[in-house]
Amino acid sequence: MTLSELSQETVQCAKCGGVGLFFDPQIEVGRYGQLRLCACIECRCGGRAPYQYWDEDSRSQWCPCRFYRRKMSETNRLFRQADMPERYKWKFIDDFCPIAPDGTAIRLAETAHRYIPELVGATREPKRGYLFYGNPGTGKTLLGCIAINELMLRWTKPGRFLNLSRKYFQKLRDTFSEESNNYGQTGQILDELCNIPYLILDDFGVQRGTDWELEMLYDLVDARYCDERFTVVTTNQPLDEIKSMSQGRIYSRLSEMCQLIPMDGPDYRMHVL
Repeated sequence: MTLSELSQETVQCAKCGGVGLFFDPQIEVGRYGQLRLCACIECRCGGRAPYQYWDEDSRSQWCPCRFYRRKMSETNRLFRQADMPERYKWKFIDDFCPIAPDGTAIRLAETAHRYIPELVGATREPKRGYLFYGNPGTGKTLLGCIAINELMLRWTKPGRFLNLSRKYFQKLRDTFSEESNNYGQTGQILDELCNIPYLILDDFGVQRGTDWELEMLYDLVDARYCDERFTVVTTNQPLDEIKSMSQGRIYSRLSEMCQLIPMDGPDYRMHVL
């Protein structure tokens, strides 16, 4: 049985949602909290590797918690490799606060708390992602990262954060230069992004540069569209701008593979200031 299958086998629990694990935000060491085994999972070994116990007949048995401790180890590895910005690491739906620090209600919090629980509570792994579009500072990137984090925790599969800045396209260009450490890795970079189960494309549309950049972007979107890979897109650009890219080929695919969710409202950062 795979770790993702184990997520479906776990008895439903209000605390962990059937995952068998939960994230405890209490910081004991370092900058973040930590994953913990939920109380709904029986443990007879005291959490000591190799997670075995002695039964009533003095026979060594694998502890029921063993699978979930393996899952915990794998999930921690996935989070380390997700390339999430520090601000968005280990962020989950409860971190999208409905109230600003000054006590003002955040209207878009209702959007967050409507879509994400439906996403992570599904009995089947989701295929259709989200396209969050609207004003800067409305929480699009935070909400997108929360969606990817929740899915990695729920299904124990890899996710990745990709900011579509010129730095990304320069990295691709470097793969054609013999002097670069990335020389010859074009296919490897693109294949990883095309095939990773969960991907957030942040700041979509800001790159609007050369035809080559647009073609690289189209190839990425098209590959994920064809394979039904879960994708989250965030953009500050009006949808008309996205529609004009690559003769409409990119928007056509995004509109089918993503739910289009407007995120219009005041700039939260300016509001706090």
